[in-house]
Amino acid sequence: MYHVKIYPEETLGPIRDMHGVGGGPVSGQFTFDATEEFRNAGIPFCRTHDIEYPFGMGEFVDVHCIFRDFMRDENDPESYNFTFTDEYMKGILASGAKPFYRLGTTIEHQPIKLYVKPPLDYAKWGRICSHIIAHYNEGWADGFHMGIEYWEFWNEPEIPQCWTGTAEEFLTFYREAAPEIKRRHPDVKLGGCAFVTPDGDLQERFLQMVRDENLPLDFYSWHGYLHDPRRVRELAERADAILKKYGFGDVESIYDEWNYIVSFQEGVLKSYRLHDKAFECAFMAAVMSEAQASPVSKALYYDVQMVYLMTITWNGVFGVNMTENAADARKPAKKPGYYALVSWNELKKLGTAIRAESDCPDLYLTAAKNDRGEIGLLISYFNDDGLYNEAPPEPADFRIGIPGMREEVLVVDEERTYEPAEAKDGVIRLAGNTAAFVRYAPV
Repeated sequence: MYHVKIYPEETLGPIRDMHGVGGGPVSGQFTFDATEEFRNAGIPFCRTHDIEYPFGMGEFVDVHCIFRDFMRDENDPESYNFTFTDEYMKGILASGAKPFYRLGTTIEHQPIKLYVKPPLDYAKWGRICSHIIAHYNEGWADGFHMGIEYWEFWNEPEIPQCWTGTAEEFLTFYREAAPEIKRRHPDVKLGGCAFVTPDGDLQERFLQMVRDENLPLDFYSWHGYLHDPRRVRELAERADAILKKYGFGDVESIYDEWNYIVSFQEGVLKSYRLHDKAFECAFMAAVMSEAQASPVSKALYYDVQMVYLMTITWNGVFGVNMTENAADARKPAKKPGYYALVSWNELKKLGTAIRAESDCPDLYLTAAKNDRGEIGLLISYFNDDGLYNEAPPEPADFRIGIPGMREEVLVVDEERTYEPAEAKDGVIRLAGNTAAFVRYAPV
């Protein structure tokens, strides 16, 4: 038997926004609506990258979808196509989430690239983005006052699927476009660049340039797909180290793409098939716990859109609701991973992280409390070892009871989906690669 210990008097700061997601609640060209599910999970941020994949369907979010003809006058509202993106942003806000707006374009996997090329005029591209910000935050061009705070510059410039130019061209791009955006909108948070990894040669050159030339950088964003959740802290510490190296120790470090993958070179389909299982819930809970224990300010899971390709690949949160009732068909089927987000929101509502530990090496824990003495505990019993769930940890007993408190346990495994489980004398039994959420209240 393993033991879980919680120390309510040892506070660790606030529970942070680790349950952000890629994509908004209304997707599939407005076919599917997960607004209620977003609200119930308290989704804090929706990153607008790869929206309505591929190519933004020619209508959504991407700069080339909004400003379709680069030769047109960027100061003329008639040059812009905001129609569907307006509806998409309104959908995010209606769910209670905030947009985390990626300025740039969708990834392109086809051999002939269309939009991931260096813009013809970097400064003009910056002015176009400034007008997009003005539309959503200042009412320009019959726009809104949405107060969108985070504006991310590009995505994964290290790889040819996202940037066909050279590293030097990308640095020049940022040098000429970012100051133009920040000059016009000094109060927003402008950052990036959604790097494939938290550090590397381009990241070194980028941060050195930003420092030496006093360029704007309000946050630093990076990605990390993995199968071992303990690597999250390693990645976060690498991001923290490179930021401090160049004098940006106070800049937010944002982990805004993550999901389970063993290898992009082989076995991708094996990884995809696990995204629909309790395995994914346990993995997500473990990653969020590790991120909470790291220097990361927020994290955003990739991806919850219900466009066809996402639903069968990366989306471990929602699936298609196979029903003949047209109204119900618009609502998503909740996959097990959804309940990792719901559980994290329960911790967020409690507010204050507290220390929790276990003698089980495969257990990931995050605990929180509120001022009324109530406690929540998110448990992930997870170990994959890159074996695609072929050898999960053996079922085990965990003593989770706290003297003087009663517990309510909700389990996500292959038989139960966030359903009550009995804790006999403060002990629960969990199968390998499963998750549980425990609520404690004073007796």
